[in-house]
Amino acid sequence: MAGILNRKRQQVLGRITIYLLVLLVLAMVLLPFLWMLSGSLKTTLEIQGADVMDPAKSPRWWPRTFTFENYIEANNTVRILDYFKNSLIISIGTMISGVLLSVMAAYALSRYAFRGRGVYVMSLLMTQMFPGVLFLIPYFVLFVWFKTLTGIPMRDTYWGMILTYTSFALPFSILMLRNYLESIPREIDEQAALDGCTPWGTLFRIILPLSKPGMAAVGIYCFIMAWNEVLFASVLTGQYTKTVSIGLLEYITTQQARWAQMMAACVIVSIPVLILFTIMQKQIVDGLVAGATKG
Repeated sequence: MAGILNRKRQQVLGRITIYLLVLLVLAMVLLPFLWMLSGSLKTTLEIQGADVMDPAKSPRWWPRTFTFENYIEANNTVRILDYFKNSLIISIGTMISGVLLSVMAAYALSRYAFRGRGVYVMSLLMTQMFPGVLFLIPYFVLFVWFKTLTGIPMRDTYWGMILTYTSFALPFSILMLRNYLESIPREIDEQAALDGCTPWGTLFRIILPLSKPGMAAVGIYCFIMAWNEVLFASVLTGQYTKTVSIGLLEYITTQQARWAQMMAACVIVSIPVLILFTIMQKQIVDGLVAGATKG
């Protein structure tokens, strides 16, 4: 009897420990977002530093005076909506191209045995070892060389940025989607072939509908990677394709730091990612779990 009570006590303590750790992680993740949302509703004077003479006026979580002026003035100070549009075009383009290319490559890796397959998979894994900054100058030189050779500009263009981000997203996307496709029984492909489906027909009619969770996970990964990227956007974009990750820095100048407007812009910038996660969270979890546990 005592042993049973001890086991139950240990189980309860274990659950409490897990819940406390989950709450700690949630607090670490959510508190910055709550502070950002709170700051976007404060006046410029309130969001600035503490008042030594009057501690009651020190910055606090709850705004003393709610104001939506920061959301109105955010685009008047910086062309954040134009940058928002650029980021949407580039991120959606990266998501579409990344999913299409990774699906075809992952299907070939999971279904066909061809010479050099192991070397190709190993090369995909090796690409994850190198930091992105290592490729910044080569990409810039490549863009300049391509324009000199063909006269077609790549820098400060949508398709140039989509190509850049797609090339960085593809290795991980292919590996993750390959592992997911390997969880789909190959007997389905054989049955489709017996029914007269070509390999392309099997892919588009049978495999793709079954791969929606994996494709959703890959699509979200490609979108977020392009949406949040700063380093390559600071060099390869310009007046016509500047993204929100670079545009947010314009709220801070040598003369003034508009923190309240920056936080309002950050809230606006977070909306597309929140919407995508909310709509596709089930598919994302299923795709990530299947892709991480198989293979």
